[in-house]
Amino acid sequence: MSQTKTNTKRRKRTPLLIGLVLIIAVVVVGGAMMAGGGRNTKTIAISPVPTVTEDVQQSLAAFRGKVVILDFWATWCGPCRMEIPSFIALQNKYREQGLEVIGVSIDPIAPRGNPGGAPAVAPFMQSNGINYSIWMVNKPTALRGFDVSQGIPTTYVLDRSGQIVRTYIGVKPQSVFESDINSLL
Repeated sequence: MSQTKTNTKRRKRTPLLIGLVLIIAVVVVGGAMMAGGGRNTKTIAISPVPTVTEDVQQSLAAFRGKVVILDFWATWCGPCRMEIPSFIALQNKYREQGLEVIGVSIDPIAPRGNPGGAPAVAPFMQSNGINYSIWMVNKPTALRGFDVSQGIPTTYVLDRSGQIVRTYIGVKPQSVFESDINSLL
C-alpha cells in the first residue's frame, strides 16, 4: 500500500477514534451522574478514559473545597511521564484528606510531529495505572488562565478555594508537592 493511501486512512480513522473516546467519556460521566442522582455529591468518579474539557477553569469548579494538583502534560513528554508515579502515590495517600490530582493532556493540541495525539491518551492512562482524573483539551483557548508556554510539565497547586498557590515548570520531586499539600490540607 502506498504511503499516501496509508496517510489517508490514518486521517480518516483519527476523527473516528476521537469520537469513540468522546462517546465513552460521555457514557462514563453520565453514568457517574446518574449513580449520584445527578447532584454534586463531592465524590468525583475517576474515569478510565480522558474527559474532554472546553475550559479548564470552568471544569475546576467541581473541585472547590479540595486541594488540587493540576498538571499539564502529554503522552510523548518524557519529563511528564517521570512525574506520573509521584502523582499516583500522592492521590493514593491524600485523596481521603481532600486532594485531587488532575492531569490535563495537551496531546490533541500539541505540535505536529509529536507521537500520540488524542487516541493515545486513554491507552496510556490504562497502561500506567493512572488513578486520577485526566482531561484533554482540543483547543488552546481551553487553557485560558494557565500558562504552559514555558514547557511541560507545568504544574499548578490550588488551594481549597481554587486559588493558585504554586506553579512549577519541569519535573519536581514528590516531596515538593507533598510539602505544598501538607500546608494546604
